[in-house]
Amino acid sequence: MRIRPRFVVVFVGSASLFPVTAAAQSTICADSYEKAQEEKAAGHLKAALVHLKSCIDPTCPKFIRDDCVRWMDQTESALPSVVFAARREGEDLTDVEVFCDGEPLMKSLDGKAVSLDPGPHDFSFGVPGFSPIERKTLIREGEQNRIIAVEFGIAREGATLPTAAASADITLSAEPAQPKTVMRYLPYGLASLGALGVAGFALFGIEGNSQKGDLERTCSPHCQSSQVDEVKTKYLLADTCLAVGLVSVGVATYLFLTRHGEGTGGRDHATSVGFAPRTSGAGGVVQVLTSF
Repeated sequence: MRIRPRFVVVFVGSASLFPVTAAAQSTICADSYEKAQEEKAAGHLKAALVHLKSCIDPTCPKFIRDDCVRWMDQTESALPSVVFAARREGEDLTDVEVFCDGEPLMKSLDGKAVSLDPGPHDFSFGVPGFSPIERKTLIREGEQNRIIAVEFGIAREGATLPTAAASADITLSAEPAQPKTVMRYLPYGLASLGALGVAGFALFGIEGNSQKGDLERTCSPHCQSSQVDEVKTKYLLADTCLAVGLVSVGVATYLFLTRHGEGTGGRDHATSVGFAPRTSGAGGVVQVLTSF
């Protein structure tokens, strides 16, 4: 008869644990339910999935389980994933350590996709003997299996730039110099300009002399100022054309003569020509600058 009371006490004590356990589980479900919503709203999808897996437990209330199951499907669809790749001289590398936002992410590459929260991330790829490669990438929500590839080219002892960048520099520096092509045809252009200048001098000079003779026969010395100015303009144009023609021919001749020294290591010659006509109509000032 003494055994029965102890049996009853033990039975009653064990039965009293069920309400406490149920209450604790209900609290866990409620906390996971709330935290899952907070993390999801903040864009922390990976953390939200951890809480969602807790609130779909069969012991949680039905309305909590239903919401968490729906949110889990949405979160898994929105969670992006990336695949890292590293190459050197056409060969895939596996011994690559990857850091994401300053935290270790992968010790080596295996070709498998990695889930990440959406948003901007700073990746760092490290290979023994090479300088790390930094890559800032924006990961978009719902983006799946995005490939992020880097190329290792030059070892740390030689340089820190990848092979692609070094090749681009070499290509740019190997472009031919265009001024040499221009200088090749410049003498011909100046010679043609000189011929036009001499022809213009002759044309305007003849017209000016003809008009001057007409004025001397018809109205001199009481000619109108507009008629006299017209003659002065013709003489001014003639002087200008002559100056331009002579300078052009002279510079063209100089360039023809100096071109013979281009292949013997001679220096480049820079020549500039300027002409400023006088307002009085009597000629102008010619300025020639050249370097030897």
